Amino acid sequence: MPNDLPEAVNTLVEELRRANHIGSALSLLGWDQETQMPAQGAAPRADMIGALTEVHHARATSESMGDKIAAAEDEVRGGDPRLVALVREAKRDWQRARKIPSDLAQEVAVTCSRSLMAWRSARAGNDFKTFEPQLKLVVALKRRVAEALREGDGSLYDTLLDEYEPGITGAQFQAFCDAVKPRLVQLVAEAAPRCQELRTDFVTAGYDSDRQLEFSREILESMGYDFTRGRLDLTVHPFCTGISSPNDVRITTRVDPKDFTHNLFSVIHEGGHALYEQGLDPEWSGTPLGAATSLGIHESQSRLYENVYGRSDAFWVHWLPRFRAAFPGRADDVTHEQFVAAVNCVRPSLIRTEADEVTYSLHVMLRFELEHALIEGNIEVEELPDRWNRLMRELLGVEPTSDAEGVLQDIHWSMGAYGYFPTYFLGNLYGAQIDRAARQAMPDLDEQLARGEMLPLREWLGEKVHMKGRQFSSLDLVEEVSGDPLDPLGFVEYLEEKVARLFPA
Repeated sequence: MPNDLPEAVNTLVEELRRANHIGSALSLLGWDQETQMPAQGAAPRADMIGALTEVHHARATSESMGDKIAAAEDEVRGGDPRLVALVREAKRDWQRARKIPSDLAQEVAVTCSRSLMAWRSARAGNDFKTFEPQLKLVVALKRRVAEALREGDGSLYDTLLDEYEPGITGAQFQAFCDAVKPRLVQLVAEAAPRCQELRTDFVTAGYDSDRQLEFSREILESMGYDFTRGRLDLTVHPFCTGISSPNDVRITTRVDPKDFTHNLFSVIHEGGHALYEQGLDPEWSGTPLGAATSLGIHESQSRLYENVYGRSDAFWVHWLPRFRAAFPGRADDVTHEQFVAAVNCVRPSLIRTEADEVTYSLHVMLRFELEHALIEGNIEVEELPDRWNRLMRELLGVEPTSDAEGVLQDIHWSMGAYGYFPTYFLGNLYGAQIDRAARQAMPDLDEQLARGEMLPLREWLGEKVHMKGRQFSSLDLVEEVSGDPLDPLGFVEYLEEKVARLFPA
């Protein structure tokens, strides 16, 4: 923490950090629940999380915190923009948390922890009906949270979306979807048939799990991920969590011994998240200036690394020879062009996390439509499987044959993360614009990637995005980085150029 802080700001920062320590403990419990906890630990773990959530909520919403925010607000008025932003965001968090009663916050935490375990069981058993009762509880609780947060007669869903993407409304997000969806659907229709003749047999040729993890660790290290401040573990649903960023940032993956792409691109994706967390300003850890701007900006980093860089021609100039050495006999006779085309193949599929870059956003739009309707009370939980399947047919031309590959595939709704899904699509939009700025600043970026040099990219993103914390809103940060307001069509233009280059008519 800087040594020359005004007295009231210094006092506020200390209070924020004390509350953040409790949040870090909750994050650690959540990480353990997903990676190490034995199955029989589910019930006591839910109670632990509930008890600690009560403590965290009490500290985060205390009158003492409010008094310290008010004193700091008087002290920074008209001064250093960073300190103004720190106090502004602390006040926003405090006011938002104060609207949620402590007993409701605790009930949500306990119910969602139990729901997560119920989802796991239902997914394994491929039976949505067994999950329905628990999901109904979660939806009802999140509606109560939205009602507590809502001002006037505003949208319930907007209040939940605002937690993940401050300043973006459901209507604004829908407008972004409407601008992009027709061209995406058309691009899928054009690209998918061209991809049918691609050679992809080597993708599912069988790959040793341990070697997969070794290879992905090597790529992670080249990206700049610091293993002295992080871990790579196995779980059902890959994720990144900042236990105490930037010094303890952990990622997880899952390994399919048949198909190397599931693990590899999950690791690169979560690595992008982790570089953001490890790149936050350590002087401001535990405060809004040491936290990510939004989940949409977070997703811009993960999807940039996974798709724009990790699936690029330039990236595989360096990594394909190493891939062949790591997995002898699997891709020895595969050309560079065949490999890159295969890992970018456009093919409508059922599973979001395995979707290609072109169809992925359509998966997100489906989820947004359903969760928006759920929270606003326009559909009920029982309707989800049928509506899910219908939208899959309409948007992607495929239909699940089971709940596990349909409505039960994602973890988010079981955790109460309503308003989260839009951040994936927003990340694509933000990322395309940030990439254009990166290439203007580093005209030789592709040459760097082809040499396996990824640290200059990390340093540029660190300076332009990661170190900014929550000084700006998402839209303002994108404009700050690129010099232009967000243009959602920039993402489509990037995809259209890529498809034309990789899969010419």
